[in-house]
Amino acid sequence: MKKVYKTFTALTVLVSAMLTWQCNLDMRPESLGLQHRVFVFADSLLWNEVGRDVELYFNDFVATPKAERSFIVTWKPLRELEAYNMRMNLFFIGTTRPGSEVNDYLLKVIPAEFIKNVNEDKNFYFFKDDLFARHQISLFMMARDVPTFKLQFKRLRREMLERFRKKYFARLERTMFDTAEQFEVEDIIAETFGYRIRVQHDYFLATSDPATQYIWLRRISPDRSLSVWRADSLPAQPGRLDFIAERDRMAKKYYSGDTVVTEDVIMDTVTFNGEEAIKISGSWVNPGLLVGGPFRTYYFKKEGQGPYYALDLSVMAPSKKKTPFLDQLEVIAHTFSFAAPKDSLKQDGP
Repeated sequence: MKKVYKTFTALTVLVSAMLTWQCNLDMRPESLGLQHRVFVFADSLLWNEVGRDVELYFNDFVATPKAERSFIVTWKPLRELEAYNMRMNLFFIGTTRPGSEVNDYLLKVIPAEFIKNVNEDKNFYFFKDDLFARHQISLFMMARDVPTFKLQFKRLRREMLERFRKKYFARLERTMFDTAEQFEVEDIIAETFGYRIRVQHDYFLATSDPATQYIWLRRISPDRSLSVWRADSLPAQPGRLDFIAERDRMAKKYYSGDTVVTEDVIMDTVTFNGEEAIKISGSWVNPGLLVGGPFRTYYFKKEGQGPYYALDLSVMAPSKKKTPFLDQLEVIAHTFSFAAPKDSLKQDGP
């Protein structure tokens, strides 16, 4: 228990102070572990009541093609907090009823105004960045009792997950592009193909075709691919099978005959970098090479007009968890823009 109370004191200072002010000099170490791993601290009785709901929602399945969890959520007792307080993602779950280890802990470290609002059902959760370590994401969830927790979680879970994902992807982008970004390759792509996309240090331009504005960015071990092209072959009003056929056409030409498993494809209308887009996702296979994996393809137009452009992500990582690699590709994909080359921007400036 001495270790736990030592952490009590540290967290009390951190939560109370950092909710009201920020220090310009951050002496804390970098957070450790896997980006997609979440450690939850809650009393075992409460976790037995609400844990399944929390796990199922934050552990939603992703087809890769076999189902994988998007995040790995692991419950831990409070006595192990000091062993895990440097990890990248920490959740704290409790109620305002005293008498249990975690509840008493949270009542000590969370500001009284927040506790008051929890008891009045005005507050349920808050995020705290960099709690014990830099680039750490912490989420506190608290209600006045278990039934209220369940109601509040059901009401706010989508909002919490969206905010958590936003923080998760922002941190992932920072990590990916912290060093050795390939600015020269990015400039060449912008000048030659009319769009910009950030290129991480270990990707290479596998092939390209200026006639269709096609590029293939690839990384090996495991194999990750991102392709962009102008989808001139699509009809004026394409449907699900047209989008699938366009992806197959590209893959046949550049990906050694990969083909989409049509019956598994999910099509959605989404927002991609602020614009409406069609997203198809599912599995690809290569019968000749006996390999396969997950893919996602976004179809969108430049400012809502003209031909469709396609941006395709795919992974081949046998015997490995594929979701983290898809997330990395999503980060790169969402840096795409039709922005002018840097030189043009400089010439147009004052």
